[in-house]
Amino acid sequence: MTNFIKRVTASFSLLAIVASSLCTSAFASSHAEAPLISLDRFADNTDTYAFRSVEPGREGFVTLIANYIPLQEPSAGPQWFRFDDTALYEIKIDNDGNGTEDIIYQFQFTTQTVNNDTVLGQSTVNQDGVISNLNDPDYNMFQTYSVRRIERRQGRRGQLLGAGLKTPPANIGPRVTPNYEANLGQPAVYNLPNGGKAFAGNRDEYFYIDLGVFDALNLRSLGVTGGVDTTKSYNVSTIAIEVPIQEVTSSRAVPASPTAPDAVIGVWATASRRSTQVLSPGGRSFSGDYVQVSRLGNPLVNEVVIPLSLKDAFNSLSPQFDGTIPRVVQAVTDPELARLLQAVYGITIPPPPRNDLVSIFATGIPVNAVTGPNYTTFLSDGIAHEYLRLNVAIPITPIAMQNRLGLLGGDVAGFPNGRRVFDDVTDIALRAVAGGTPFTPATNISPNNTLGDGVSMNPEGPLLTRFPYLLPPNQGNQPRTSNQMLTEQQNALGYESITVDERGFRRK
Repeated sequence: MTNFIKRVTASFSLLAIVASSLCTSAFASSHAEAPLISLDRFADNTDTYAFRSVEPGREGFVTLIANYIPLQEPSAGPQWFRFDDTALYEIKIDNDGNGTEDIIYQFQFTTQTVNNDTVLGQSTVNQDGVISNLNDPDYNMFQTYSVRRIERRQGRRGQLLGAGLKTPPANIGPRVTPNYEANLGQPAVYNLPNGGKAFAGNRDEYFYIDLGVFDALNLRSLGVTGGVDTTKSYNVSTIAIEVPIQEVTSSRAVPASPTAPDAVIGVWATASRRSTQVLSPGGRSFSGDYVQVSRLGNPLVNEVVIPLSLKDAFNSLSPQFDGTIPRVVQAVTDPELARLLQAVYGITIPPPPRNDLVSIFATGIPVNAVTGPNYTTFLSDGIAHEYLRLNVAIPITPIAMQNRLGLLGGDVAGFPNGRRVFDDVTDIALRAVAGGTPFTPATNISPNNTLGDGVSMNPEGPLLTRFPYLLPPNQGNQPRTSNQMLTEQQNALGYESITVDERGFRRK
């Protein structure tokens, strides 16, 4: 027991680093970032988003999105990707700043099969082989789910918001799932009794980044263009819920102003599994309490901040334990990533202590002279807690006027005020950790305040203007960009083009 306490205490010290070094976390989404979760992709939370709804007429609602199961190949049949029936997926909200969830939106899934006597899986030819609606018999392995709202002060049972809701199938291909969004995507958006909406299913992996960042910051470009969107054409599994603003605030009312004490909420998502799994020939069973195995608030905290030996521990712990150990001071005031940027690019960085990063990412931004009297994301009991912070009283920015750089671009409705899917968190993070922000005026100069990864938009198109905002999943049975690039590379290297006859023999 003593050794266990020592291990947990050690993890707390590094968890404290997370909140303080949060700006370093946005270099990529959280894809397979820890040893255990890399072996459990169906519980792997890749991105979490929280923003006021921008759909016309829905400005009084907050949209919360959690993506799971990273880098899904659109043609990965015959089973494709679906949520795990044995996992518990949750979106959590802290509205009083103590790092403990006050409200939970809980999603659980059940898979049902129309016809087991087939060699295929999610789709088969029970009728004509075409899935034309959510109740089509050719949707052979379909999932339903329940949505429950749990409020800590009212007990763990909570309120059932929806049951028997159906997820759409994968976007299998033009023959099996034609007119995907009209036939299957939008019909899977359900109205909830609280006036909100819910959706669960496959969507496009909209997060964009050049993952050359992991090759020792070997980016193809440090500007707005010139990079390669490494996540292009992959899909993810999305849980999205839209809820009234007054349902998530500490006062249970719409805040009177952005500086009201109930205006800021903290948001993160988790996945949990039963503590015991028993394998048997052709089956498995689960028992015991749920144990948290994945956690994500701000992007990539675990991936580039937490050391390898403690990544699994971070995924299992609550934000209430972040920032409780004095060792956090050094990590907050002298972050390693800033020194790496200095070494690789030869830039001048702010000297420690980096109090700018503490205020931006550890506790939220208090009212100050830089951002003005009507802006704050402050939510803290004096201890760092790592999660997204969203001020629900700051007005939305119309889609046509949004700036991908959020606050750095003068758009106060964007990151780090929550996180919209549109926000370019990679560029924002690079500039913040380099000291290229107004909070550090001495280093708010080029190149510090112009750094980027060369990818400033998702090339697959603008987001939807309605819930759930993410684009439909990429369609299977289509040529992939990587296949086309391979052919071009082979031609450039002088590889001979080979053709074969109908028997598979090489033609002369």
